[in-house]
Order: sequence, then C-alpha cells, then structure tokens
Amino acid sequence: MTNIYAALEIGSTSTVLAVGEAETGGRLKISCKAKIPSTGVKKSQIINMNAATQSIKSVVMAVEKQQAEAGDSLTIGNAFLVVSGRHVNADMYQATVQVEGAKVGDDDIDDVVEASRLFHLPKDRELLDISDLCFSLDGLSGIRNPKGMSGRILKLDTLQIHADRNRIDDARTAAEGAHLELRDPLFAAACAADAVLSESDRRSGALVIDLGGGSTGYAVYSDGMLTAANAFGVGGDHVTNDIAYAFQTTQAHAESLKLASASAVLQGDYDAVPRTNLPGITPIVQARTISRRALDTVVNLRMKEILSIVRSELEGYDMLHRLHAGAVLVGGGAYMRGICELVQRELGIPAKIGAPLYVDGLESDKSPAACAAIAGALMFAHRNYERKPAIGGFFKRFFK
Repeated sequence: MTNIYAALEIGSTSTVLAVGEAETGGRLKISCKAKIPSTGVKKSQIINMNAATQSIKSVVMAVEKQQAEAGDSLTIGNAFLVVSGRHVNADMYQATVQVEGAKVGDDDIDDVVEASRLFHLPKDRELLDISDLCFSLDGLSGIRNPKGMSGRILKLDTLQIHADRNRIDDARTAAEGAHLELRDPLFAAACAADAVLSESDRRSGALVIDLGGGSTGYAVYSDGMLTAANAFGVGGDHVTNDIAYAFQTTQAHAESLKLASASAVLQGDYDAVPRTNLPGITPIVQARTISRRALDTVVNLRMKEILSIVRSELEGYDMLHRLHAGAVLVGGGAYMRGICELVQRELGIPAKIGAPLYVDGLESDKSPAACAAIAGALMFAHRNYERKPAIGGFFKRFFK
C-alpha cells in the first residue's frame, strides 16, 4: 500500500491539514488539502482550547469528506505538526570529543554527532530541528568532513531550533480533542525552505521569509546548510489591525482592503485612481472613500518594520552579504502587492515568491506559497517514514 502522511498547521488566520502520498519514483503528491479560518488562535498560539479543537475537527472532517467524494474512505489517525510563532528560537551549540587515535575516524565523527544531540534544553523547551554546520579540529574551523585528518580535539557546531513546550502541548491537547495524534513538531520556516529552495539556492545562500498572519519566521541557507532561523510575533494580522485603526473600520473590511487594494510600497502616481472604496459599518458610519496613498503608507510602515527585524538579525549573524540567491517569500503574506520590491529595497537582495518544488498535486492551487510549510512537513514525513516506518502506520484506510 502507498505510504500516506498528514501534516497540520494551526495558524492565526487559518488551520490547514494536508495529506501526501508517496508516488512511484520517490516523489510526493499532495492528494488532498483543506483550509478553514482558525478560531481560538492568536499570534500563532492557542488561546481558546475548545475553539481550536473545533477548528481541527472541522479541517479533519473536510479532508475525510474530500477523500470520500473521491471514492476512498480515509480515517486520519495522526499528523506532523507545523509550528510557528514568537516562542520559536534558535541557538548555536558546539559539541566536543577527544579523538581516540592519531586520526579522525568514523567512530569519532559518530561520537561528536551523538554528543551534539545531548544538548540539554530547559524543561519548558521542545526541540524542533537540528542542523549540523561544520567541524573544527584543534582550532582549525570550517571543516566539512574531518575523516582521516590528524588531531586531538574534534568539535561540531550545530544550530538547534526549539519552541515553548507548553505551546506545543496546547496543540497536542487541542488535537487530542479532535481524535488526532500529533507526531513530531516542525518549524514552519525550515519546512518551507526545504520545499521551495533548490540545491543551487542552498549552496549560493538564500533567505526564506514565512509571512504569516500572527508571526513572521525565517530560515537561512548558506553553503548548503541551514545556518540561521528564528521567528517573531509581528505578521499580517498587525497590518490588518493598523488599517482598521487608521481608517476606523472593522477587521473584516480592513482585511479585504489589505488583500484587494493595498501595496507594500508607495506607488509612483496616485492621480489616476487616488481613492478606494470603504464599506460602511453602521448607519452612522456610512460607505466612504479613503486615500490610496494613505492606505499604502500604513501598510508600508508595518511591512518595513517586519523587514527591519529580519535585516537586524541577519546582520547580527553576519549573513546578509552571503545571500547570493536572494530571498524567497512564502506564507499568505507573500502575495501582498509590492512585497518583493519592498524586500529588495530593505534587504538589498533580489526577492521572489516561492512555490514547492518537490511535491506534486498543487498545480491548480492559486496560492502555492501559502502551502510551502505544510508541503515541507510532508516531505520530512516522507523521508523519515521511508527510513523508519511508524509502527501501525499513519492511517486506517478502507476502500469502498
């Protein structure tokens, strides 16, 4: 039977569940995907357990309904969890071992890799990902493969991405209420990078920015390795809030304005269409028009703030000048008008909207960049399931 995997993302704006199936030849196909508006979630964190559980129940039912309509009854038992939000952090950790012989052997490399996995996180943190960066031997750094080299002290630098355990447990509790078991938690931006970056991008140096509703995450590849990652609690919902406050309108109308009319950069000429319509919200506050320049100014200021945070952190890592492949934008915010141009201006590197490269089934999707993280999570499941199949399988499947 074909290997089948599922991934769940509980975002501030939407809850998404996708199912992937291994195809002949090793590729992965997303066979079905459901997306509903999130409830009980703020800034990528659950604030109302019952509401979040109901969202998960609804999205599971939507996927199972899609499968039933296709003539294939599928009961989803568990899924990998895609994690985002400001509670995600990344730290560097260096493991050290003494070389047993005169030269570094396989056992020494295994020992230092194992030692790097013994990094003790605080009890309130949960590991999401580890990226092995480079070895050093007796002070000589930047070694990719130390086997056969002479030396006494072998070290391995790693990037360790972790999240607030309580927030992960909240997601598990909400999913359990929907009769769904959550498997490994995975960092959204790192998953997205796996999905949208080519091998050439990874070697040349690339930045993936995951523009979510409640938060923004990023992942940086350099010399083929994941070398920096982080998340912070400013995202597209803040843009919506700014519009609602500036123009005294509802969140729903502000969101519609953002999607339909706003630009992340100020346009050169507003004379042709200087104003845009804003529906009325009460009999007293009736329909009116607002300045398009004023709208774009509000959006531009918030988006510049988001990019300034990214820029500051990348400069702290001394990474910005190494991103020769530029920036790849994913998440729902990747489709904001003018966002690529703004990234180019603020970060000084080329920018484009990303789409998953290594999965099938999204050809007709109108916003593939918004699917990048969940596609990357399914890719992770596919790789790791092939190496070590899960006992009992991921699903109970029945054919009519």
